[in-house]
Amino acid sequence: MQPYDPWREIADDPTVEVVTRHALAPGLDGALVGRRIWLHRGLGQAGRRATLAHELVHLERGRPIGDARGRRREERVVEDIAARRLVSLDALVDAVRWCGTESLTELAEHLWVDVTAVRARLTALTELERRVVAAAVEATGENGSDAP
Repeated sequence: MQPYDPWREIADDPTVEVVTRHALAPGLDGALVGRRIWLHRGLGQAGRRATLAHELVHLERGRPIGDARGRRREERVVEDIAARRLVSLDALVDAVRWCGTESLTELAEHLWVDVTAVRARLTALTELERRVVAAAVEATGENGSDAP
């Protein structure tokens, strides 16, 4: 199975435009306005991939309505969906075997996503997924190395 590619998802949809040439407000990596997705020009390739996936989920689900608490809850749901698309359980286990779990940055680099996506994926693991990841950690040692 090929890894999820948000760019491929929109390749055949002429109604979605992605803009990458502008700096966005501090702390803002992406934004959805209508069917136009804005990605902060300072993002690296992995950050663009993760942010595009996140904004595509917003596009699918529509604008959140309700109070600030409801919008925060919706943001967590969107982060979870995007992270699950970007990081399969097999890919996560492979990354944990190579990198361990101490550095989210190292895991993100290995998985070709940003730290936000790794954090969301790890936070939303099911109990079964937690056991699978824990077994991978135990089998290779916390540092991800078999070296003595």
